[in-house]
Amino acid sequence: MKNFILFLLVLVALPAWGQIQLDNQFEDWADLPHISSESGPFASAAVTSNADWLYLHIALAEEVALDENALPNDYRILLDLDNDVNTGVDYAGQGLGVDLLINLASRQAIRYTNGSGIESFNEVGMRAAPTYSATEFELAFDRDLTQVVGPEVRIKWYANGTQIGFPESGIEHTLLDAPDTFAPVSIARAPGTLNRVAFWNVNNRMDELFAQQAMKRILQAVDPDILALSEVSNVSASYVEALLDDWLPLEGGASWNVVKDDWDLMVASKGAILSSYPSVMRQFPALVEGHPGWGVPLLITSSHLKCCGGSSNEAQRQAEADEYMAFLRDAMSGEGDLTLAPNTPVVYGGDLNMVGLDDPIYTLVSGDISDETAYGPDFAPDWDGTALTEQPLLQTDHGFDFTWMSSNINSEWMPGKLDYLITSDASIDLRAGFVVRTEDMSEERLAEFGLLAGDALDASDHFLVVGDLGLGDLLGSAPDTDEDGINDYEDNCVYANNGDQSDFNGDGVGDACSDADGDGLSDALEINVYGTDPLLADTDTDGVSDGLELCVCSAIDQCPGDLSNDAVVSVADLLLLLGLFGATC
Repeated sequence: MKNFILFLLVLVALPAWGQIQLDNQFEDWADLPHISSESGPFASAAVTSNADWLYLHIALAEEVALDENALPNDYRILLDLDNDVNTGVDYAGQGLGVDLLINLASRQAIRYTNGSGIESFNEVGMRAAPTYSATEFELAFDRDLTQVVGPEVRIKWYANGTQIGFPESGIEHTLLDAPDTFAPVSIARAPGTLNRVAFWNVNNRMDELFAQQAMKRILQAVDPDILALSEVSNVSASYVEALLDDWLPLEGGASWNVVKDDWDLMVASKGAILSSYPSVMRQFPALVEGHPGWGVPLLITSSHLKCCGGSSNEAQRQAEADEYMAFLRDAMSGEGDLTLAPNTPVVYGGDLNMVGLDDPIYTLVSGDISDETAYGPDFAPDWDGTALTEQPLLQTDHGFDFTWMSSNINSEWMPGKLDYLITSDASIDLRAGFVVRTEDMSEERLAEFGLLAGDALDASDHFLVVGDLGLGDLLGSAPDTDEDGINDYEDNCVYANNGDQSDFNGDGVGDACSDADGDGLSDALEINVYGTDPLLADTDTDGVSDGLELCVCSAIDQCPGDLSNDAVVSVADLLLLLGLFGATC
């Protein structure tokens, strides 16, 4: 066994690259070498890096809350940042020159080299996922803030109570200087999106002018159809409605629809809000009229579960999750205040304060109710008899999933994922989703979207969570009027068969049904058939418009009404006819 571990150590010491996303999804670690143990608190561990970040992966024998007291641990992370036993300290006789010690239980970082004393996790640039209890975690350290010296590092996990270090000799890793390859996420609506939803804890800043300006820029860049807000206890529904009418005006002078519960939750929608249910504790379900393509309203729930650690808070957060799932179960079965139509899209999100135990998020996804005596039996919360889906969304410009961070670098709490999007994937296909954090956006991206680098944190200490929702399998398929294989909600020519969706001038109207120069010929005909200029009504400048000059006539015996001679009588022919009205031949 000892020789086997030494062999693995050699493997780990070799350059290994894996682009890691800190998102509580561990597939990106699969191809990286790990060191495993068959006994003790630590099951396996791995290390990798890029030019900016040092990444750690740990699997444990038992579930713990990594930096909380709900399921306490006494783990330490020993970081020998230059792989030199002559610098730092030999902590607990573990044989490393520890330059930085991470005490997870006390949420403290102790620097022994290039400084001394206690620092916060934020000061050393530490990140972790998930924020709640688990048996598997991934962590990241900002190489500059952590003061990674290199060119090699040695990492060791240590259980203080049992004095077990893992791996025995630590994991030696040669630092990699490859750039982060994360590709920035487009914030344009994904194809097939019927409704864009957004969830935002606005930190009771909606009445602060400075924060309002940042909120306005962010919402104008994202342009949601449905917005679920939390921490709005200090403003009214009418106040928020006026802001949204100013920031995101609707066509025809229509007004946003906004409803508020009895405390700090709101749902705002471009469409009608048919009913709402403020009696659910710290969760506010509302039945919202979305895009007509759904065929049914959407159940949108804005949530703000009980904050923070401690046994009473843990119990309340779990009770709130139980209560919502009982509400959803009764609505689906027709036994509650609300009766949902079959296959109604269910969208749940907001600030769930998921720290400590993982039980509340498990309940909200699986329908496994903890207190069945108080809230009734378990159930399958999606329409196909399965669980709901917690969507693993990343920030737009960085491969991390955290949605909250303190502006105070001395805060004992490092950034974490507190805000969630959960959907019924039987009726909803999530086409795209992201978290808006402006700090990491390039100047070009900021300019493109009309944003400032500080907007996200100026608006709130939580980041906006966005999801593009399309039709799921149980709601059937979208109509395709012209039968060109492009559904009407994505088709740029609903009534003209144009599977290629060509749009030469990018005006959003397909060439097959656009006549940019008004000469009676569709852009498609001018480009593909006649070779005339779709932007000039008289291409050869002889005083006769292209439509008249080409004398578009039907081959009557072959296809009456086919003025474009494409063997199909379509809107393109109607456009030609309208363009010829009043002409003298």
